[in-house]
Amino acid sequence: MIKRILAAAALTMAVTSISSGAMAATGEGTDAATKAGDDAREGVVAAAVSPTVSPAAEAVAYRATGVREYDCPSGRLCVDVWDPTRSTYKVFQFYRCQTHSLSAFYSTNTPEFENNQTSGTNTYFERSWGDRYLRSTAKHGERSINWDPINFIDVC
Repeated sequence: MIKRILAAAALTMAVTSISSGAMAATGEGTDAATKAGDDAREGVVAAAVSPTVSPAAEAVAYRATGVREYDCPSGRLCVDVWDPTRSTYKVFQFYRCQTHSLSAFYSTNTPEFENNQTSGTNTYFERSWGDRYLRSTAKHGERSINWDPINFIDVC
């Protein structure tokens, strides 16, 4: 008899646990703030991501004021973007003629590139492959750009 009571209690606990999990997965039984899209769970923090380019840039440096403080060498395109993992600007230096894919590039409304390539050389900032957003003809000093729609940089 005791075995049957214990088995029934275990079954009741299992069913209660499963239904509670289903309610949490569907959003039932949560407070209004969570339903509104606020994450009320403690300890949940969005991970910062460092901006990257592929293929890799010729050089990468970190500067408090980005390209404004960076001496972009002759024949190079230099771009900067805020790096939240280091709380400073990450400066990418490009030399070879190739297209680079951008990841985690967000605008800061400060000078964000300097085209110090050979005079007359064009660099294209593209939304998607071949969809040109902006052309920069060298030599072109520091300039702001809205990184938000830019997915590629076609150097040369």
